[in-house]
Amino acid sequence: MKSLSCRQSFEAFKTSSYFNALDGLRALSILMVLFHHVTKYPARDFLHTLQENGRYGVAFFFVISGFLICTLLLREEEKTGRIDLWKFYGRRALRLLPLYYAALLLQAVLVFALHQYTPENQQLFRDKLPAYLFYYSNWLATATQGPFFQAWSLAVEEQFYLVFGLLLFFTSRRLVIGAALAAWLIKFSVYSAFGNVDVGSTFWRVVFSYQEPILFGVLAAFVLNCRSYYEFFAHWLGRPWLPAGLGAGTAAWIVVHPLQTQSSWDAQLFYLLMTLILIGLVVRPTNTVLGGRFMVHVGKISYGIYLLHMFIISAVKKLPGGTSPVFCFLVSAIAVIAVASLFYRFFEHPIIAFYKRKLSPLNSCPARIARGIPVPAHIKALPPLARSSKEITLTSG
Repeated sequence: MKSLSCRQSFEAFKTSSYFNALDGLRALSILMVLFHHVTKYPARDFLHTLQENGRYGVAFFFVISGFLICTLLLREEEKTGRIDLWKFYGRRALRLLPLYYAALLLQAVLVFALHQYTPENQQLFRDKLPAYLFYYSNWLATATQGPFFQAWSLAVEEQFYLVFGLLLFFTSRRLVIGAALAAWLIKFSVYSAFGNVDVGSTFWRVVFSYQEPILFGVLAAFVLNCRSYYEFFAHWLGRPWLPAGLGAGTAAWIVVHPLQTQSSWDAQLFYLLMTLILIGLVVRPTNTVLGGRFMVHVGKISYGIYLLHMFIISAVKKLPGGTSPVFCFLVSAIAVIAVASLFYRFFEHPIIAFYKRKLSPLNSCPARIARGIPVPAHIKALPPLARSSKEITLTSG
């Protein structure tokens, strides 16, 4: 009975503004990505399989992002009576764009001024630069090639923020849920029947540029926003052994089973397992491992790690011993965590503090009261500082 009491009630979930275990999940995701990009294991053993599957660490980010963004907007609408689309886009822009363009500028210096890459990669970066500047590199056939290739997943995220914000603002919740389900089913069906239709086709790359894990995260947010569904999942996933078993089973599976493509049946099952793990961490937020101080810190700085890790890995590979996967991973991880921590402390955090202060979705409550617009009683009763800080830590990055 004591362990079951750690489950979070629906009321507690609706007032929770931060889930530290999700930062721990981000940390696990970025370490998977890092392991995937270091020097490759030549032998086809379990480490080789794990390293190849490390690319699916990005999918964890997508699930988390879809869940948090959808939850944030649903709560904003419930508490203020509307979604302020411009503030939403402003928060996302201030959170993501400054460090992104700083990293892109660094990449440009390495390419154009210091000529740190082969002529082929320098030309590839020149060709892709407009796509990097305007967030559409995921539409290119060379999306995962060349310097700064990691921008493809950030383009996916930015496109999701733009389209999903508009959908939620202009359409009904039922239509949004139906659209998410239809988008998932259509993409899975087409890829299952016809293979990777986006190979060699810009049209299909654009049409299917959305990622299924984001849709899973969005659907999880809608599910947990409903009391009956929340209590159902809390009843089952709130049991300590079930989330632990899901996590252990998922970890064992990606060690022994090479996942096929991002839209294959096994990838879909992996996304479902990711989503169930996320739900388990939300309904039972106390987690010794993922909620630990180190994992939470790595999760908080994971955006900087993702943008900067290829710079670090490229440098480490040139060191004596850099051809060793273990050496390359350990040194790269230590170095990029240190560098990203500095960027977070002196570059990202001041910007985050600014947009939380200026663009919180609840900052408009006093103005609404002054204009005589109804505000939910539990928000109106809060002191001003509580109104502005209750929700602002629930972000996707």
